[in-house]
Amino acid sequence: MNKVFFAKTKGESYSLQSSAAHSLLKKSISSYINCSENEITILKDEKGKPYLKDIQDLYISISHTKGAVMVGFSDHPLGVDIEGVKMRRKSVEKRVFTKDESTLLDASKDENAAFFTLWTLKESYLKAIGTGFCDNAKEAEFYSLSNPVKSGADGFVFETGEWEGFVFSVCEKNDY
Repeated sequence: MNKVFFAKTKGESYSLQSSAAHSLLKKSISSYINCSENEITILKDEKGKPYLKDIQDLYISISHTKGAVMVGFSDHPLGVDIEGVKMRRKSVEKRVFTKDESTLLDASKDENAAFFTLWTLKESYLKAIGTGFCDNAKEAEFYSLSNPVKSGADGFVFETGEWEGFVFSVCEKNDY
Protein backbone atom coordinates (compact mmCIF):
# COMPACT_ATOMS: atom_id res chain seq x y z
CA MET A 1 0.00 0.00 0.00
CA ASN A 2 1.31 3.41 -0.82
CA LYS A 3 -0.36 6.78 -0.95
CA VAL A 4 1.21 9.58 -2.96
CA PHE A 5 0.12 13.22 -3.13
CA PHE A 6 1.20 16.21 -5.22
CA ALA A 7 0.70 19.97 -4.97
CA LYS A 8 1.79 22.95 -7.00
CA THR A 9 3.69 25.61 -5.09
CA LYS A 10 4.55 29.24 -5.67
CA GLY A 11 7.33 29.63 -3.14
CA GLU A 12 10.76 29.18 -4.61
CA SER A 13 12.90 29.11 -1.47
CA TYR A 14 13.93 25.80 0.04
CA SER A 15 12.21 26.60 3.33
CA LEU A 16 8.90 27.46 1.63
CA GLN A 17 9.06 24.28 -0.47
CA SER A 18 9.85 22.20 2.61
CA SER A 19 7.05 23.81 4.61
CA ALA A 20 4.54 23.14 1.82
CA ALA A 21 5.64 19.50 1.62
CA HIS A 22 5.36 19.00 5.39
CA SER A 23 1.89 20.58 5.40
CA LEU A 24 0.71 18.34 2.56
CA LEU A 25 2.11 15.26 4.30
CA LYS A 26 0.51 16.09 7.64
CA LYS A 27 -2.85 16.81 5.99
CA SER A 28 -2.73 13.54 4.01
CA ILE A 29 -1.71 11.38 6.97
CA SER A 30 -4.19 12.98 9.38
CA SER A 31 -6.99 12.21 6.95
CA TYR A 32 -5.75 8.63 6.49
CA ILE A 33 -5.39 7.78 10.20
CA ASN A 34 -8.19 10.10 11.38
CA CYS A 35 -6.30 12.42 13.70
CA SER A 36 -5.48 16.10 13.94
CA GLU A 37 -2.60 17.49 11.88
CA ASN A 38 -1.23 18.87 15.17
CA GLU A 39 -0.77 15.30 16.43
CA ILE A 40 1.71 14.53 13.66
CA THR A 41 5.38 15.33 14.20
CA ILE A 42 7.91 14.79 11.44
CA LEU A 43 11.50 14.17 12.56
CA LYS A 44 14.70 13.24 10.70
CA ASP A 45 17.18 10.47 11.45
CA GLU A 46 20.96 10.98 11.45
CA LYS A 47 21.09 10.74 7.63
CA GLY A 48 18.19 13.14 7.11
CA LYS A 49 15.51 10.55 6.34
CA PRO A 50 12.13 11.77 7.66
CA TYR A 51 10.02 9.67 9.99
CA LEU A 52 6.95 10.11 12.15
CA LYS A 53 7.27 10.54 15.89
CA ASP A 54 4.98 8.18 17.83
CA ILE A 55 3.43 6.60 14.71
CA GLN A 56 4.81 3.12 14.13
CA ASP A 57 4.76 1.15 10.87
CA LEU A 58 4.04 4.12 8.63
CA TYR A 59 6.96 5.14 6.43
CA ILE A 60 7.12 8.58 4.81
CA SER A 61 9.00 10.33 2.02
CA ILE A 62 9.10 13.95 0.92
CA SER A 63 10.30 15.64 -2.26
CA HIS A 64 10.12 19.18 -3.54
CA THR A 65 11.39 21.11 -6.49
CA LYS A 66 10.72 24.56 -7.85
CA GLY A 67 6.95 24.68 -8.40
CA ALA A 68 5.87 21.34 -6.91
CA VAL A 69 5.92 19.10 -3.88
CA MET A 70 5.35 15.36 -3.65
CA VAL A 71 4.84 13.30 -0.51
CA GLY A 72 4.16 9.66 0.12
CA PHE A 73 3.50 7.22 2.91
CA SER A 74 3.24 3.46 3.13
CA ASP A 75 3.32 0.49 5.45
CA HIS A 76 6.60 -0.46 3.69
CA PRO A 77 9.76 1.62 3.30
CA LEU A 78 9.38 3.97 0.35
CA GLY A 79 10.97 6.90 -1.40
CA VAL A 80 9.51 9.55 -3.70
CA ASP A 81 11.13 12.13 -5.92
CA ILE A 82 9.82 14.81 -8.27
CA GLU A 83 11.78 17.04 -10.64
CA GLY A 84 11.08 19.60 -13.32
CA VAL A 85 12.50 18.66 -16.70
CA LYS A 86 15.51 20.80 -17.58
CA MET A 87 18.51 20.26 -19.81
CA ARG A 88 20.31 16.92 -19.50
CA ARG A 89 23.34 17.40 -17.26
CA LYS A 90 26.10 15.40 -18.89
CA SER A 91 28.62 16.83 -16.42
CA VAL A 92 27.07 14.79 -13.57
CA GLU A 93 26.32 11.60 -15.52
CA LYS A 94 29.65 9.87 -14.87
CA ARG A 95 29.24 10.30 -11.10
CA VAL A 96 25.58 9.30 -10.98
CA PHE A 97 24.73 6.94 -13.84
CA THR A 98 26.33 3.74 -15.07
CA LYS A 99 27.64 3.46 -18.62
CA ASP A 100 24.61 1.38 -19.61
CA GLU A 101 22.28 3.98 -18.13
CA SER A 102 23.97 6.73 -20.17
CA THR A 103 23.48 4.56 -23.25
CA LEU A 104 19.80 4.25 -22.32
CA LEU A 105 19.57 8.06 -22.15
CA ASP A 106 21.31 8.44 -25.52
CA ALA A 107 18.73 6.13 -27.10
CA SER A 108 15.69 7.93 -25.69
CA LYS A 109 13.57 10.20 -27.86
CA ASP A 110 13.57 12.94 -25.19
CA GLU A 111 16.95 12.79 -23.45
CA ASN A 112 16.08 15.63 -21.05
CA ALA A 113 12.95 13.91 -19.73
CA ALA A 114 14.80 10.58 -19.67
CA PHE A 115 17.65 12.11 -17.65
CA PHE A 116 15.32 13.41 -14.95
CA THR A 117 13.21 10.24 -14.95
CA LEU A 118 16.37 8.22 -14.28
CA TRP A 119 17.43 10.78 -11.65
CA THR A 120 14.08 10.46 -9.83
CA LEU A 121 14.25 6.66 -9.98
CA LYS A 122 17.67 6.68 -8.33
CA GLU A 123 16.71 9.28 -5.75
CA SER A 124 13.47 7.47 -4.83
CA TYR A 125 15.43 4.25 -4.29
CA LEU A 126 18.10 5.94 -2.17
CA LYS A 127 15.40 7.62 -0.09
CA ALA A 128 13.68 4.25 0.41
CA ILE A 129 16.88 2.67 1.74
CA GLY A 130 17.82 5.79 3.69
CA THR A 131 21.26 6.56 2.27
CA GLY A 132 22.79 9.64 0.72
CA PHE A 133 22.57 10.30 -3.00
CA CYS A 134 26.12 11.20 -4.01
CA ASP A 135 27.95 8.27 -2.46
CA ASN A 136 25.46 5.61 -3.54
CA ALA A 137 23.94 6.80 -6.83
CA LYS A 138 25.19 3.83 -8.84
CA GLU A 139 23.99 1.32 -6.24
CA ALA A 140 20.82 0.57 -8.20
CA GLU A 141 21.04 0.26 -11.96
CA PHE A 142 17.99 0.79 -14.13
CA TYR A 143 17.35 -0.99 -17.42
CA SER A 144 14.15 0.80 -18.47
CA LEU A 145 12.58 4.18 -17.82
CA SER A 146 8.91 3.34 -18.29
CA ASN A 147 6.48 1.21 -16.32
CA PRO A 148 7.09 -1.53 -15.44
CA VAL A 149 10.55 -0.23 -14.53
CA LYS A 150 13.29 -2.85 -14.69
CA SER A 151 16.03 -2.49 -12.13
CA GLY A 152 18.87 -4.28 -10.40
CA ALA A 153 17.40 -3.26 -7.02
CA ASP A 154 16.03 -6.61 -5.87
CA GLY A 155 13.15 -6.44 -3.41
CA PHE A 156 11.90 -3.03 -4.58
CA VAL A 157 9.19 -2.00 -7.03
CA PHE A 158 9.23 1.26 -8.97
CA GLU A 159 6.68 3.47 -10.64
CA THR A 160 7.45 6.52 -12.70
CA GLY A 161 5.27 9.07 -14.40
CA GLU A 162 4.49 12.68 -15.21
CA TRP A 163 2.39 15.14 -13.26
CA GLU A 164 1.66 18.71 -14.37
CA GLY A 165 4.89 18.97 -16.39
CA PHE A 166 7.08 17.30 -13.76
CA VAL A 167 8.53 13.78 -13.77
CA PHE A 168 8.32 11.66 -10.63
CA SER A 169 9.20 8.23 -9.29
CA VAL A 170 8.07 6.11 -6.38
CA CYS A 171 10.11 3.25 -4.93
CA GLU A 172 8.63 0.86 -2.39
CA LYS A 173 10.15 -2.14 -0.65
CA ASN A 174 8.37 -5.24 -1.87
CA ASP A 175 7.81 -7.58 1.08
CA TYR A 176 4.89 -9.45 -0.42
